[in-house]
Amino acid sequence: MRRWTPIIAAFIVTLTTVFAMAVLTSHGNTWSGSKAYSAFADKKLVDLTENNLVDELSRLPISVRLAKVNLNQSILSVDLKIGDESYQPSVLYLNMAELIRFSFERTSNVSQLLIRLVAEDKWVGTKYLLLASDVRRGEWPPSALDDLENLGNHALTDELKHYFRFTVTSLWRNRFE
Repeated sequence: MRRWTPIIAAFIVTLTTVFAMAVLTSHGNTWSGSKAYSAFADKKLVDLTENNLVDELSRLPISVRLAKVNLNQSILSVDLKIGDESYQPSVLYLNMAELIRFSFERTSNVSQLLIRLVAEDKWVGTKYLLLASDVRRGEWPPSALDDLENLGNHALTDELKHYFRFTVTSLWRNRFE
């Protein structure tokens, strides 16, 4: 019997440890301190396709309505539509900055982003182009995006027009500048 005592004791300790681990891990995230985060995790880049285009863009925190989106190889085209809503330029700049940030920081396959800001007259059904932008990956400094976000209700600077290839129409100038 003495030679089986250490084996039985080891077996009991092992079973107790396994049972304790099972009980402790079954609590999941109910304990406040049990969350784990990776310190080296990079943001996952999305490979944008026709299959996930609408899903990915619908997740963006933008307040202007998406009227039309298209992905043609590595060129993403987005039309933002202003209806009866009255937007300040700062809101429109933030929405455009969010589209730019998404396209070039969170996707792997967009090399060019075309943004058109369109006003629609609901009575006549006519659409009017207010502003267009042709943004290309790597052709603007990172600070330019912050400048666009922080522009407020001021007119677009010449630098931002150059970096993001903005084209403003007379309707934009009359309404927002």
